[in-house]
Amino acid sequence: MDVRPRRVALAALVAASSLLLAACDGGSDSASGPGKASDSGGKKDKGAPSVPAAITADQAQQALVALTDLPAGWKLEPNTGLDKSQGGEDELVNGSRPECAPITAVLNTGRLEEDHKANAQVVFTKKGDQTTVAQDVSGYERAVAEKAMAGLRTAVEKCAAFDAKQNGKKATVKVKKPAGQQQKYGDESVSYAVNVVVGDMQMDFDLGTVRSHGAITTVLNNYPDHGDRGKAAFAKALTKATEKLTAAAAKTA
Repeated sequence: MDVRPRRVALAALVAASSLLLAACDGGSDSASGPGKASDSGGKKDKGAPSVPAAITADQAQQALVALTDLPAGWKLEPNTGLDKSQGGEDELVNGSRPECAPITAVLNTGRLEEDHKANAQVVFTKKGDQTTVAQDVSGYERAVAEKAMAGLRTAVEKCAAFDAKQNGKKATVKVKKPAGQQQKYGDESVSYAVNVVVGDMQMDFDLGTVRSHGAITTVLNNYPDHGDRGKAAFAKALTKATEKLTAAAAKTA
């Protein structure tokens, strides 16, 4: 199907100093209740430092890709984020297939789960082009992150095509796994491509989602039907994002 015009979905992102992130509860404290004594007598080593359950807001910022990590010809879009989940016209509403929700969640917010303990985002655009490379970093407790990745993996496997709505109009979403053996990033990773068609508008994305401990980053490449598709920048960003995420999460549970 030859659909025109293509629209780069992130080109009209709304700037906000708070990175346009959806509000969340912030999660409950992970402190446990009174523990049972262990078989050896149950004495705790009061000198042992506790291991943080998730990365901090500062560590999330440290895990973001910098402009210097990308090839020449890109620019930073300051005070811009990925989140359009506040009821804006570009929000993609999933249909009757809950297993596909991780796909729409990533496209709407950049992240898989709302129960994040920390979050940071960054957006770059290619000069003279409509190509966008963006990144989300979200910190969770490890069990939440592992469950979120399992849900994403299931969605990529089972949601080759599904219907959704955008601004009240029918949207057809297609998800494709790259052919062949994929490079592993971090503790686990999922690579996938998404195509969204709404009427005469088409949006195309390359995505890579990586987990390290309880931290998850997604790098997104939103490209038009001309230019180099941003693949070189996307590949560099994904590699650098993994390095920074791994370093940020190294001392968490």
